[in-house]
Amino acid sequence: MNILIVEDNKPTLRLLEKKINTWGYSVHLAENGIEALAKLASSPIDIVLTDWNMPEMNGLELCRRVRKSDMPYIYLIVVTARDSRKDIVHGLESGADDYVTKPINFDELRARMGIGVRIVRMERDLDQRYTEIKRNYFQTIQMFISFIETFDEDLGGHCKRVAQLSLRLAKWFPDLSEEDLNTLESAGLLHDIGMVGLPNEMASKRGVEMNGDEMHLYHTHPIAGEIILNEIEFLRPVAKLVRSHHEQFNGRGFPDGVEGSKIPPLNKILAAAVSYDDLAHKWKTLLGDIPDKLQRMRGYELEPAIVDYLLEINSEDIRKEEEEDLHEIALDDLREGMRLAKGIRRDSGALVMPAETALTRYSIEKLIKFSELNCVKDKAYVYK
Repeated sequence: MNILIVEDNKPTLRLLEKKINTWGYSVHLAENGIEALAKLASSPIDIVLTDWNMPEMNGLELCRRVRKSDMPYIYLIVVTARDSRKDIVHGLESGADDYVTKPINFDELRARMGIGVRIVRMERDLDQRYTEIKRNYFQTIQMFISFIETFDEDLGGHCKRVAQLSLRLAKWFPDLSEEDLNTLESAGLLHDIGMVGLPNEMASKRGVEMNGDEMHLYHTHPIAGEIILNEIEFLRPVAKLVRSHHEQFNGRGFPDGVEGSKIPPLNKILAAAVSYDDLAHKWKTLLGDIPDKLQRMRGYELEPAIVDYLLEINSEDIRKEEEEDLHEIALDDLREGMRLAKGIRRDSGALVMPAETALTRYSIEKLIKFSELNCVKDKAYVYK
């Protein structure tokens, strides 16, 4: 265990160093709070033993700075001659874990440091377990999204865009926690997992184009997604959100017909992201035409405030598109003289044609032939 002693009185500092060294700890020294913060930034410290009264930065301010930082958990012990109940409470409220009064009883100090060691070890163990849980969580999400992409690459792309758009929308909801954002992003990635196994052509149909059986199947996919994800305990909050991604502000959505203020913020965000991405990609609506479509959804499918946020995002997307000097077009629309803005690769990663290639009739025919053989995608990026 690494111990940092912070004390401006040099005889006391040396006495503490000598004593604590005999207890088997690795000791670091600082003479004030400023120096201590520099040590904490450069060395792994587990326990800080700090005096209260010091020049430049006192012990309580040091405790407050440590607690406000993002450094790993550190056990803080204040050592001082101040022994009134008011002082002790003030020290603990400043972020200290324990309080030792002078003159120091070294048997008591050793026992209190032992408590600190146990707590630090518990914190480190909890951090490690939490890291493992997060790793398992994201690996599971990645497995599911790979599963969706294997079934339908376009559906996988839709899910990824919805996740990104959901996070962009979330910035207008300052009360959302980090956990909320993780749940929202995961739900965006997995919201259409219930579509896996349904006929591929259903994904490209409008509601009015579906027959009765197709409509019934389509309306069950949020429930199917919830059932799939509910099998994994830590994905149950995500499963609940996946169930609701087709609910509408007017209560005419599915599967539960929830309406208005009864729809939680995360559910509203996800549903709005799905609607926007459908407009932009499923129905191929030009960015400049999307505002008119969104206004028709205001107070109907989407809450008015959500429409305002989507209009902001639409404006950002239009500005971004105007700033870009490249665009994606179908291989059939390529013309001689165009120049590739991005290289074209096989699914294996092998380069077929590098960026900056000036296209000729022969090179265009070559790309189209590769596309017909499913060796490359049927679109390419060229400069405007």
